[in-house]
Amino acid sequence: LEILLGGRRVSEAQMQEMMARKNRYYRELIQQLSPADLLPGAADLLAELRRAGIKIAIASASKNARDVIARLGIADQVDAIADGYSVERQKPAPDLFLYAARQLGEPPEACVVVEDAAAGIEAAHAGGMRAIGIGPEERVGRAEAVFPSLEGVRLKDILQALGDP
Repeated sequence: LEILLGGRRVSEAQMQEMMARKNRYYRELIQQLSPADLLPGAADLLAELRRAGIKIAIASASKNARDVIARLGIADQVDAIADGYSVERQKPAPDLFLYAARQLGEPPEACVVVEDAAAGIEAAHAGGMRAIGIGPEERVGRAEAVFPSLEGVRLKDILQALGDP
């Protein structure tokens, strides 16, 4: 909100009202989500990871993450969800990813984070995890491997990019 305001001063009450209004708009948009809105390639990769017996967590700072996951139709594809209610410190702090790893029962060094934001890559590394960046190199280039999108990405591609057998 502060970025959108561009330095314009508003009262705390006005800020709270603007944030509440934004959240109402967002919640209305969430109600329109469906499995068709899942990013290209995500469903195929999730299914392949499940078949391979790989545990999957979704870690999102959003307090609406569970609703979004349900609307996208992937709740049954994940073993754990870490959301905006799970931890106090959000990305770039590693807390959200560390919480997700604990929910999976896995040590951080055994986890790979798939992330589309620089703060998420930083959080993964701070937590002792490797990261796969999704998106432009200038945004996620600090990841161990970068893919432009999930479309066509397979488990073998990820393992190869990370140098794992």
